[in-house]
Amino acid sequence: MLNPDPTNQPTYKRPARNSKFLIALILIAAILVASQYTPYAPFPSEQTSMLWGILTGLVIGGWIFGWLKRPWP
Repeated sequence: MLNPDPTNQPTYKRPARNSKFLIALILIAAILVASQYTPYAPFPSEQTSMLWGILTGLVIGGWIFGWLKRPWP
């Protein structure tokens, strides 16, 4: 149906939703990175930069591909 009122146009954009799975992965990666700086590091110290890369990639990739969004306008 045509809408004659141009100010009352329907919006077809989906509301911003965060991917719960991606947020869980980011939290796990953040915990692993933080635990690398304790005496109980789960990985050798040479792999700390790899863990930082994984965490950074998850966050930046989430923003680029739209899986992470601000829930407020």
